[in-house]
Amino acid sequence: MSQTLARCNRIARHSGEHCHSYPQLLLGWRGVLDIEFSPGGEHLELGRAAILPPSEHHLFRGGDDSCEILVIDLDTDDPCLASLEQSCALQLRESLFATPKTLSLPPTLIPMVELATRQLKADKSTAQSALLNHQLAILFVSQLSELLALGHTETRGQGRLSATLLDSLIDERLTTPPDNQLLADACHLSQSQLHLLCLRDFGVTPQQYVMNRRLRWARFWLRETPRRVSEIAFDLGFSGVSSFSRAYRRRMGYSPSEERRSAMHPDRCNADTLPGRMPSA
Repeated sequence: MSQTLARCNRIARHSGEHCHSYPQLLLGWRGVLDIEFSPGGEHLELGRAAILPPSEHHLFRGGDDSCEILVIDLDTDDPCLASLEQSCALQLRESLFATPKTLSLPPTLIPMVELATRQLKADKSTAQSALLNHQLAILFVSQLSELLALGHTETRGQGRLSATLLDSLIDERLTTPPDNQLLADACHLSQSQLHLLCLRDFGVTPQQYVMNRRLRWARFWLRETPRRVSEIAFDLGFSGVSSFSRAYRRRMGYSPSEERRSAMHPDRCNADTLPGRMPSA
């Protein structure tokens, strides 16, 4: 990226992760984009914006086929930005671009987002397009700088999920395992934010995390108690022994019966079998 410009970016259902050597402003437009960066998870839609400093690693995931955002790429050496800093007594690198932030746009700015996206998509010459893209970018930088000066940014926590909380929720509902909505509500997140954070923090989806927790309880009961396999299966919410056995073999690499037989060998037993001391997923 060698210049400051505004552009529309259709995400649809795509997802990924990356970082840029230059700062960006992301403004929600159509649909919903879930973005995960150092302040935490953000549900980006019309009326919401995110500020990404240079080299800010972020993950993104489009919510549906309509997902599209307005992106402002910024060249910090742009003379127009330098002029803006001088005329408005701003230090953009020390204020707007210093740390990642999220904010809500006031009602007066939302029509500007919609107008900007329409203008960017309109037919025009290459020269007209370059001029418009640059002008819109400078306009949004000045507007968001003003919002920042007025204290409209929002501070988010680090956004790391609590394994203790998740484990407690699952353990209380082993017979009827919690769905994503219940987990998200308990963590005060949207389902898509929960999905992104679970992948980032544990390397698995929320339901894979739930399944792993259930199967670790199964392993503990198989090794440490005389409970029947069928009893364990039903107490963990499986429809039958066969579905439980398939899930156990996929996760552990061997059947529940083989697990039980292996418990007779002391060298196979260790503290990681205890539900309160789970190995990593």
